[in-house]
Amino acid sequence: MSRIFITGVSGYIGGDVLYRLSKSNLASSIVALVRNEARAGRVIEKYPSVIPLIGDLDSTAAIQNEASKADVILHLASSNHFPSAKAISEGLSETGRKSPVWIQISGASLLSGPEIINNAYGEARLKVYNDLEGVDEVRDIIASNPKRAVDNLVTGLSADQSGVRTAIIYGPMIYGLGRGPVNQRSIQLPDLAKATLQHGHGLHVGKGNSIWSNVHVSDISRLILMLVAEASNLSGGSLWNEHGIYFPEARKQSFKEIGRKVASFAHSKGFIKSAHVEAIDAGTADRLTAHGAVLWGTNAQTSGCRARQLVGWKPEGPSLDEEIPRAILAEVAAKKDACSLKLA
Repeated sequence: MSRIFITGVSGYIGGDVLYRLSKSNLASSIVALVRNEARAGRVIEKYPSVIPLIGDLDSTAAIQNEASKADVILHLASSNHFPSAKAISEGLSETGRKSPVWIQISGASLLSGPEIINNAYGEARLKVYNDLEGVDEVRDIIASNPKRAVDNLVTGLSADQSGVRTAIIYGPMIYGLGRGPVNQRSIQLPDLAKATLQHGHGLHVGKGNSIWSNVHVSDISRLILMLVAEASNLSGGSLWNEHGIYFPEARKQSFKEIGRKVASFAHSKGFIKSAHVEAIDAGTADRLTAHGAVLWGTNAQTSGCRARQLVGWKPEGPSLDEEIPRAILAEVAAKKDACSLKLA
């Protein structure tokens, strides 16, 4: 069993991972970075064996110290917070553990550069990125993007610290109800459902032809636990470091099709007046949700061969189509709750 240091347990992905960890026999101890005592109380209430470390991502000395003592580090709180990632790397440089593992969360918007550069939001692009046969191409994309400082730190760490093993999980469009102690809501689909309810009709960016791969949150957390289990195997070099790039995905779907299905269900339940879908521009998308033009209007099609072929992972969660009704009903309920609070 491993001593595990985890961040992001009050978040969407980190919370689901903690749920799975609590039901496994993989951890001898779990130390969780938690922002404040109130959040720590909610975590401990559900998971009494978790040891809270009170602090945030800027608590670099504490993060460095815990990283130096961990067999496995799960950095699931942020994909782009460089000081915390740097603190982990410095902690690993002082590690007393044998071949520790660092698993870092990131996002498939890494692959959305062409639409952003060309202002081609909503346009189709058929390129599918493969994390096994095409891993060299993906590494080149990471290396060429200065905004991916955390990803570059992780992928290059083994050159300076040969005993450390790393993996980056690039989440596609992640959906489903999380099982963590605090945040159980994703972003792309719920915010699209929320915007549809607000506007009274369906939405897509530009022509709506852009496509992201998608996967249920439970399948992301299961892959992370499978890699935690692999950490005890000191062979398996094709899982880590320059090879440790993972694109977990189940299916692919255009945002025009997603927008149509969201509008159709919402209209069938009487939540909106029309089932038709209208185009919005990138600026409007960004006003509806943070980075909306990227999240709804770019392409990020992936093929997750590495986890399937080398770890035995396969998606098992409900499909995006199955999730759409639940996501809409959750946004309707949240809207009613907000109205009730205002009237109280």
